[in-house]
Amino acid sequence: MTTTTKNKLVNTEKLPDCWQTLEDCLNAGVTRVILFGPPGTGKTYAGIKHGDVSRGAHRLICTEDMTNLDVTGAFMPSHDGKFMWVAGSALKAWHGDGTQGARLVVDEIDKAGGDVFATLLAMLDSEESASWQNPDTGETHTPKEGFSAVMTTNIEDVNELPEALKDRFPIAIRINQPHPDALKRLSHDLRAVAIALADAGDQRISLRTFMEFDKLRATLGDEKASKYIFGRRAEGILDAMKINAVGSST
Repeated sequence: MTTTTKNKLVNTEKLPDCWQTLEDCLNAGVTRVILFGPPGTGKTYAGIKHGDVSRGAHRLICTEDMTNLDVTGAFMPSHDGKFMWVAGSALKAWHGDGTQGARLVVDEIDKAGGDVFATLLAMLDSEESASWQNPDTGETHTPKEGFSAVMTTNIEDVNELPEALKDRFPIAIRINQPHPDALKRLSHDLRAVAIALADAGDQRISLRTFMEFDKLRATLGDEKASKYIFGRRAEGILDAMKINAVGSST
């Protein structure tokens, strides 16, 4: 479990190395971090919840079809038929509470289309260099002090990311285990299996999948739920659960 005291994370239990590294970096004041590795381990959740997010966290899920409306914003019609400016996630994070910036969490920035990618690179530049001019109003925006950014991606090799992007995120941490806080949402007999299979290559099963199994078995029982969720791997998963149950009781 992790708590926050004076904007710093405080351990109440031992964390896996990858999560301890993230905690150390955030507590040291690092404001740009890439979290990469297998999906379903809590990378996005950590970006939204960990460190100083007292002024909010704004999430972007990048796809080839997204536009700069999601990033910087656009004029949108209001209920009275007029148009008003609605800020995008990156601009909201820049402004934060008006005096200090907030957190921007960018999922899969490497999947963004060319125009959006270029805009995000500009908005993730150093505080001294980052600026954006509203094309409609001419107003120039810059990030408030305290702005931070966490990028998450499911790639396995961080070197696959564009060099210009890596340059904006000095710390890259491979997350290879579910966070203990997330594991607590699973029944106890599933936790060791979920940890073992979170980073098992082609045999990997995400924490999300185990959570769905946990919900389904409450109604259908272990055997039927495992067939529906795990398919041909159901028998092996059930055997692993039994072995772990025996080991934890001795």
